[in-house]
Amino acid sequence: MGRKVGLSFAIVSIVFFVFAFSLILPKSALSHHQGKVLGESTVSSQINFPPVTSGAGFILPDSPFYFLDKTFQQIRLLIAFTPESRAKVRQEIAGERLAELRIMLARNNQSGADTALDGLAEEVDKMAISLSEAAASGKDVKELAKEINQTIKSHRDILNSLESQAEGVLKLKFKTAKEALKLSKTNVEDELPEEELEKEIEEGLDDEIDELTEEATGSARRLEHAINVLERLASEAAVKEQLKREEALRHAIEVKNEALIRQQERFALEEEEKQKILLEARVKVVSEARESVKRSQEAAERLKKAQEVVKEAKAVSSESSESSDQESE
Repeated sequence: MGRKVGLSFAIVSIVFFVFAFSLILPKSALSHHQGKVLGESTVSSQINFPPVTSGAGFILPDSPFYFLDKTFQQIRLLIAFTPESRAKVRQEIAGERLAELRIMLARNNQSGADTALDGLAEEVDKMAISLSEAAASGKDVKELAKEINQTIKSHRDILNSLESQAEGVLKLKFKTAKEALKLSKTNVEDELPEEELEKEIEEGLDDEIDELTEEATGSARRLEHAINVLERLASEAAVKEQLKREEALRHAIEVKNEALIRQQERFALEEEEKQKILLEARVKVVSEARESVKRSQEAAERLKKAQEVVKEAKAVSSESSESSDQESE
């Protein structure tokens, strides 16, 4: 009892200290410069962040006092005496990290968003470890595993939404965090009831197919765009080069320099031959690239159809099982 009272007093004292200093220091000293762009083409504040159920921590990642937030966490974990209690605390902290990510993105704060994303992945990983420790100690953690599994699914759904709206580096960061949560989720699934585990495996396979299909389609679109841009740039370069040659030839004619005229005419013929060779090579490369795009799109379509066939087969199997059960009754 004395230990709990002492820890509670420490928490209250630290909170009062931070609150007092946050009032004294100017707001500009407690935050980084705004307006940073995350990724190559996506401004984070333009992203529509899905609703979150948790609130952010008392101190945000852009505060110089954010290290104290880690201290609060350690205190909360110290008074959680069992692995399952620590898993629940980690669950709450992970929710706070997601809420902090929302705020940091709205502020276009790159380092703050990175801190929140890293913290989210770390807390979810440790949450899964605490759950495994509880199971290893002989505790029945099936209900807690179901709750934590659902929490991770919700967090991954949010990251998936963010990833679909982002481009460049920011998109990669969301994808990396989502994959980290997926690994932690796999460990949590080991503690689920058997029927829940089977369901999660089936849903996981469906998600994998959806992601592969989306990536194949997205890659095809990006490749097609790159081909079109390269074609346009090559065409513009050829036109500019031709104009330079024509200007040089006109100049030679104006100064009536026969040697220079013949030289420019020879250069023009050589340039024409070079452009012809380049055009043939470009046509070949573009043709092969477009064929690759076509194959990627066809592969994505086949994957999608295969997924639909599997779903139909499962539906038929389910209906047959229900009919058999009714007949046996």
